Amino acid sequence: MSESSNIPNRVDRLENDAIDLKVAVSALISTTEVHQRNIEIMNRNIEINQRNIDAMLQLMTQSLQRMEVVELDIRGLQTENRRILDILQQRNTDDA
Repeated sequence: MSESSNIPNRVDRLENDAIDLKVAVSALISTTEVHQRNIEIMNRNIEINQRNIDAMLQLMTQSLQRMEVVELDIRGLQTENRRILDILQQRNTDDA
């Protein structure tokens, strides 16, 4: 008689275990979905940051190119100033 009364208990335990497994699987699926959304958001943020970095690098490159042009202009002006000073100094020595 104990075996026949034991069968419903086993069935109840199996049903409870099945319910527990379904709840656990459902929680895992929910957690996975949350993690997937977080990963997608992180990937979007990484893409945005990469575009911002690319834009900053482009601006820095353009600024460096402008600085090189300005540097060349300054060197040209310095050379021209030296030439003018040499001419003026030569005139002063000729006048003296």
